[in-house]
Amino acid sequence: MTDALQFRLASPQDAEAITACVRAVRGDHYPNRLLYAPEELAQVIAGNRLVFALALLPSTGEVAGLAALEPSPYGRTGELGVMMVRPSQRRQHVADDLRLLLVAWARENGRRGLWGEVLAPLRQSPDTACASQQLTERAQLVPCGIALGLWPGPAGERDSFVRYARPLPPDAMPTACRLAARHRALASEILERLCCPVSFEDESSASGTGILDMKHEAGLCSWSLAVPRIGRDSAAELLVAIWRIQADPGVACAQLELPLAQPGASTLCELAEARGFFFSTITAEPFSDGPGLRLQWLAQAIDPGELVLINPLARRIAEHQSREQARVRSTSILVAA
Repeated sequence: MTDALQFRLASPQDAEAITACVRAVRGDHYPNRLLYAPEELAQVIAGNRLVFALALLPSTGEVAGLAALEPSPYGRTGELGVMMVRPSQRRQHVADDLRLLLVAWARENGRRGLWGEVLAPLRQSPDTACASQQLTERAQLVPCGIALGLWPGPAGERDSFVRYARPLPPDAMPTACRLAARHRALASEILERLCCPVSFEDESSASGTGILDMKHEAGLCSWSLAVPRIGRDSAAELLVAIWRIQADPGVACAQLELPLAQPGASTLCELAEARGFFFSTITAEPFSDGPGLRLQWLAQAIDPGELVLINPLARRIAEHQSREQARVRSTSILVAA
């Protein structure tokens, strides 16, 4: 690790120092507003809802860099999220050292198949060299999805990202999944690359009472939905949630995550797609019973064909996403009519 800095995991007492680092690197404009609320952030760290790795200046204890991991509340995976390093400490592999510390925590705590998001610039943008994608490719991670317009950009546009994941250890047992036939070939390719073998079977009826979680990200102008347990009531609850989101003029995008191993997954996918949601991501273990499908909805369409993507699988995901976005927009107009 870098000799000039000290590396450790954060405690709740580090919340104010984390906020100071965020302000030093991004000013007051970072979309995730939690990072500007030290008291709330301390509670999140205490509950392990976010795990931070810190790089500290030995002389002052000041946070010179940070990275975060968000463990999934439903399965064994986690998202490698925010990464910031003060300008004076860049080009010293600080980001790599922070990431290694989080990967070690994940391994010790039974988290695997970690994934993260890497900027996918537009063709006319100045970042067409895709340095972050190239760095991720060298780590031998697997593209598993594309998130269109996920974050507000600096000039009023919406930034899009490629999602990359670490393969699972080669000991995963095959999982039976429910998924519409049009998505199966691509999902199979992604999951095979992630060492997550699956088979597909016909849909069956859900039973019992479902669970629908909703999270509003005001700074991102977005909603995240998840159905960790599909029940007989899930379709009706999902319809109400989608209506609420799409009726809000302040919402730019929404995501929906479904557990593919549960009866009713394909039905909920079709229901959401009939209302404008489209294919985004396949992940290996976001739920305790296996793989997940992420769909997304955009208030304003974004063409994934305009993104710069250096991985051939990422480009195939974009092609599939482009076709699906066009298909669901035409069918959702008919449903609305």
